[in-house]
Amino acid sequence: MSLRANARLRPALARAQDQPWPMLAAVCRAASAALLLHPRLNFYTFWGRLRWAGLPPKVCAFLENADTSCTGVVIQAAHEMSQGRVIELLRAGRGQDEAPPSLMARLWPEADYVLRRLSGVYPAQYVRHNAPLFVSMLWLAGVDDLCYTPAHSMALYPGMPVDGLMPLTLCYNHQLANARPVGRLLRTIADLLE
Repeated sequence: MSLRANARLRPALARAQDQPWPMLAAVCRAASAALLLHPRLNFYTFWGRLRWAGLPPKVCAFLENADTSCTGVVIQAAHEMSQGRVIELLRAGRGQDEAPPSLMARLWPEADYVLRRLSGVYPAQYVRHNAPLFVSMLWLAGVDDLCYTPAHSMALYPGMPVDGLMPLTLCYNHQLANARPVGRLLRTIADLLE
């Protein structure tokens, strides 16, 4: 499922609308604060079951690398950090990295996945190394037409700001919630950017 909203950027952000790092940092900070204000959505969905993501809220920003791969940078409590500090973490690409795969995962990935799923280890590892809200594809042309949701979490796609107006698309798994609380979360993110 996906919901869309537009944020009329506050004057300081509108002046920086051509600079990707300050814009991405502002969206990450707003998303982190919105998750704190809406704890009902600070969850992951695993096979129809909800799992609490814990506090402080985490946001993952996906950054495109020169070799067309992506790096996920998980930032905890971004709303408590300064804009400069969030930019510094994003540029450094420092987040909570997932542990390297085990020997069994490299040799028999399907068996390893099933065993981790049945034992409950997979959700615990996922919660530890990921965020319930992903922010990605900042300024990608046509981002409003995308509707991709990660299997276990929500995804926020900010579009290119034009004249101080930024389109936001929030994709979510319907197992997490219906449209009303997710719509409130999206409206809160837009309000925090205004």
